[in-house]
Amino acid sequence: MTPDVAAAEFAGDWTLAIVVVTRAHVPVLGDFLARSRSELAVRLDARAGGAAQTQRVCSTTVNEGRGIVRTEIPPAFVAALPVVSFPVDIAERDGSWSYAADFGRQVLGWDGLGVVPSDPLDPRVRDDDGDGHPGLTVRLEAPLVGAGAVYVVQAGRTTVSGTWDGTAFTGAVSVPEFAQSVIGASTRMLLNGPTVRPAADLSSFRMTRGVASCGPIPGTLPTRPPG
Repeated sequence: MTPDVAAAEFAGDWTLAIVVVTRAHVPVLGDFLARSRSELAVRLDARAGGAAQTQRVCSTTVNEGRGIVRTEIPPAFVAALPVVSFPVDIAERDGSWSYAADFGRQVLGWDGLGVVPSDPLDPRVRDDDGDGHPGLTVRLEAPLVGAGAVYVVQAGRTTVSGTWDGTAFTGAVSVPEFAQSVIGASTRMLLNGPTVRPAADLSSFRMTRGVASCGPIPGTLPTRPPG
């Protein structure tokens, strides 16, 4: 089956759930696993030579309120995340469907030029969520440290690959690039924010047909079942 015909089989609205597990080192408290779950609205389009995916983040939760260290991603952070489009590989191989995508490099809170900034006064830093603080704001609460906000800048790249199980595409998540710098905090105790490293072996995704909770992406095509 040609790539464009294969892509047409899956054109339409989808909901993508991505679980990314990170190993975080918090000063004084030690090492912890953090589980973030993001819901994304996705549109798959069939184009000449293959498929294209457009997506936006609907929500992100970290540990769902559980754990010693609690992290909150404010709505303004999510709203600042860009809508992105990129080619995807959907193919039929040996009687089964495969899916692979590279979401591309994403920079948050700065212009993406050079190495990730560490100084809030660096001219490359931006207030992407518009809250009056440099970078993007994440709220933390931890024993001995207290509650407050840290201001971060990030650079990262995510890829996914999986197979069709009859109801969804499921598979693995890889984060070949991730860098984060805490460039400020609401209190001095939070200034030395957590050091975060992705744990790809514990991360996964599931993409199912249908409109996500934050609504469809404009221009969505009618869904068509495979077969």
